[in-house]
Amino acid sequence: GGTFMLNLIDTPGHVDFSYEVSRSLAACQGVVLLVDAQQGVQAQTVANFLLAFEAGLSVIPAINKIDLGLADIPKTTEQIKNAFGFEDSEILKLSAKHG
Repeated sequence: GGTFMLNLIDTPGHVDFSYEVSRSLAACQGVVLLVDAQQGVQAQTVANFLLAFEAGLSVIPAINKIDLGLADIPKTTEQIKNAFGFEDSEILKLSAKHG
């Protein structure tokens, strides 16, 4: 594989910040759609996905906080698949503590 440089921008997750998110996305080629394993897909997840999709960006779906006791990885995976059309193999499962 090649070598890549990633410049990460953490955008506000709340739906009230859609303007700020759209401005940030204008500077990007792709996004990591990070979904909390305990909370699942929420309104702001859908709103931010649609902004990225409409901007023609590559979207990498990821489930975060998989190491927490209340994490529901199968449910969150199904939500991502149903809401956005991703396959199981495309969804990353992440833990900030364990990688």
